[in-house]
Amino acid sequence: MAEHTEYFDRVAQAVVDCDKDTCLRLLDEGGDIDPLEILEKGLGKGIRRIGDDFGAGRVFLPELIGAADVMKAGVAVLDERIKASGRARESLGKIVIGTVRGDIHDIGKSVVASMLQANGYDVVDLGIDVDEAEFVRVAQEEKAACVGLSSLLTLQIENMGVVIEKLKDAGIRDQVKVIVGGAPVTQEFADEIGADAVGYDAADAVAKMKTLLGH
Repeated sequence: MAEHTEYFDRVAQAVVDCDKDTCLRLLDEGGDIDPLEILEKGLGKGIRRIGDDFGAGRVFLPELIGAADVMKAGVAVLDERIKASGRARESLGKIVIGTVRGDIHDIGKSVVASMLQANGYDVVDLGIDVDEAEFVRVAQEEKAACVGLSSLLTLQIENMGVVIEKLKDAGIRDQVKVIVGGAPVTQEFADEIGADAVGYDAADAVAKMKTLLGH
C-alpha cells in the first residue's frame, strides 16, 4: 500500500505540474492498480489541490486550465479501464454541461467539467455552441441531476434563459437543477432567468453543485 501511496502522489503531482506526458506514462505503468483508486487518490487529489490553490490565489488560470487538460486526458484512459472491468464509478449525480448556442468558448466550461469529475460527479460535456433543445434532450436521456450552462458572450447568455424555458416545456424543470456561469453572468441575471445558482469560477461551481444536490 505504501508503494501505491507514493504512486498516487506522483500522479497527483503530474496533474499539479500540468504534465500530461508524465501523467499518461504513470497511468500506463499503473495498469495493475485499481483504476478507481487512481482516479480518486491520484487524478482527483491533484485537481482538487489545484482548485484549492486557485481559490486561495496561489495559482492562476493558466495553471488551472493546464491541470484540467491533464485531468481530462487521464480520466479518458481510466474510464476505458473501468468499463473493461465491468465496473462503474460511483457518482454523486449526473451533470450535463455545455457552452450555449452562439458561443464557441470552451476553456472555462472544460475546467469546471474536470473539477466536477474530480469531485465525484458524472459529467456529460456537450461541448460548445449547444442548441437549447440538445440540453433538454440529453438531460432527459441521461436523467441528469443538473444542467450547467456556460457563456462568455453578453448577448448569448440570454440563451440560458431559453434552455430553462425549454426544460419547463418538457416538464422536467422541477427535477433538474440549473447552474450558470461565465464572465457576464451575475446573480441578478441568474435570478431573472430562474437559474438555481451561479458558479463564478471552477471551485465555486463545485461548491454550489454540492449545495444544490445536497452533498
